[in-house]
Amino acid sequence: MSIFVDTGVFFAHHDVDAERHDYAVAAFDRLLDGAYGQPYTSEYVLDEVVTLTRVRTGSFEAADTVASRILGEDPFPNVFETLHVEPDEVQASLDAFRRYEDHDLSFTDATVIALCESRGIDAVLSFDDDFDGLADRVEPTL
Repeated sequence: MSIFVDTGVFFAHHDVDAERHDYAVAAFDRLLDGAYGQPYTSEYVLDEVVTLTRVRTGSFEAADTVASRILGEDPFPNVFETLHVEPDEVQASLDAFRRYEDHDLSFTDATVIALCESRGIDAVLSFDDDFDGLADRVEPTL
């Protein structure tokens, strides 16, 4: 099994005041125990979560910590494979964005769908139900 970790899970894991923090922490515990197989994310999600963290917290340090966690910089374990969106995947992402115009997908969400399809990733770990029906979604639970 393999799983793609979405923005909201990273943010909720970091922000102890987030409504879904405990759910994200439990999901990370299972992820680190190998329950979901190889965890992936992308440079687009990295950009989105670092920016979101900086904006919501007003803290460079918080945003930098999230980046270090995702990239596996010391003291964090290096567990996430960060995928780079190749030129053909950008077009596939745009195709997905257009194909699912009736969903409230961000372009980053469309890249998640395209990456899961092109790389054979089994599921998306996300709070975002906009993925439902488009990709297998694992919702973080306690």
